[in-house]
Amino acid sequence: MQLYYTAAVRERRRFEHLIWVALAAPELARAAQPGQFVLFRSWVSLDPLLWPALFLAGADPTTGTVELLIDPRDPSGMWMIDLPVGATVELCMPSCAIFTPAPTTQTLLLAGVGSALPALLFLARRTADRRSVTLALAGEAGFLPPPFLLPATVEMLSSTDGEKGLFELITAPAPRHALQWADQVVFGLPSHLIGQAIAAVRAARLRWEDGFAHVIMTGPLPCGLGVCQACQIETRQGRQRRCVDGPLFDLRVVR
Repeated sequence: MQLYYTAAVRERRRFEHLIWVALAAPELARAAQPGQFVLFRSWVSLDPLLWPALFLAGADPTTGTVELLIDPRDPSGMWMIDLPVGATVELCMPSCAIFTPAPTTQTLLLAGVGSALPALLFLARRTADRRSVTLALAGEAGFLPPPFLLPATVEMLSSTDGEKGLFELITAPAPRHALQWADQVVFGLPSHLIGQAIAAVRAARLRWEDGFAHVIMTGPLPCGLGVCQACQIETRQGRQRRCVDGPLFDLRVVR
């Protein structure tokens, strides 16, 4: 699989506080999958380390574009926000674990906060044509993806109560308890919320089957290629690197 790509800024828009950027990158658009991240910079260099990393928010092989949705408070995206239309960007997209719904999955719950929201947005857009998808997002007002970026068939639940609002959304008893009806769930969370996610699943499910719950773990990716070993997490299989062994993990194996 190709590792390095060259892209050009095709379009940039502001959705409240978020910045949406479309990049012309036909080869990357054909290869990109939900949950993947790109390392980027706007200058040419052979140095493979210390590139800022962002999750992809979408990819369209037909138009040859990939999309980013950038929170301007995130220092990882500060270089991309100021690039003019037409500017050239060097991209690196490492191979990583991606989510594939089980053949029997009809209802999919996606739930997350923070920098994982673009990855969940991409996953919702890719899976909505064959499944019933609910996307639960929590954050601050003005920093959540707008509903019009989603297919009309995706149900979007949102909370502006920050991180605590996410678990209120997916465990609310009325009109339905999202964790109880879902065939599979994918969280997008930083490491300090993993314990709450595990507790929520255990409280909602009589049985926690293998493959039911996954998590896209966010956090610093200093090199993105598994070289620096700085993004390791504890799992039941030992220490694993978030960038190349993840960022998608089975929630049951994360400690």
